[in-house]
Amino acid sequence: MKKGRIVLLCAVALLAACHGDASPAPEAGVTPQSKIPLGMKRGPSPDELTAGMVEAATIGKSTVPVGVKFDVSARPVVGQPLTIILAVLPKIIADPATLQLAGGEGLTLAGAPVRVEMTEVEPAQVYRQTVSVTPTVAGVQLLELSVSLKHDDMTETRVFAVPLIVAPSVEAVPVANR
Repeated sequence: MKKGRIVLLCAVALLAACHGDASPAPEAGVTPQSKIPLGMKRGPSPDELTAGMVEAATIGKSTVPVGVKFDVSARPVVGQPLTIILAVLPKIIADPATLQLAGGEGLTLAGAPVRVEMTEVEPAQVYRQTVSVTPTVAGVQLLELSVSLKHDDMTETRVFAVPLIVAPSVEAVPVANR
């Protein structure tokens, strides 16, 4: 009797398997990746090109698909010019993209264009701009920048801040603290 039940269960299992769909199962959410032809090397990614740079802080709740990183040439000191390298990292195609700079009360922009227009920006590219500022007040100072991207017949803007911790000038530090 046991053998009969086992044979019957196996037959039912085989019949159930035969009634399944013969088409192959769909692949689970695989997105095709761009193929690089053999012999061609992929260039460095934006993250590789901006390694060592710091991300600028977003001001507000904008979700415009763009990022900004920065690098400072030296420690900020009151009265000493400072070079800041900015890297704009768009995540969409835009034409044009505009970078607008504004120094806070304790920063003076020197010789830098306040507005920079970039035509035909593309994702996975890095657009660099060098800015020279002179801190006039010690403490935390903010260089504000806004990036506007024109795409799909609309313009969106995201505002960033580059925080600078400015030390007092060397002459202002008492001799005992040097």
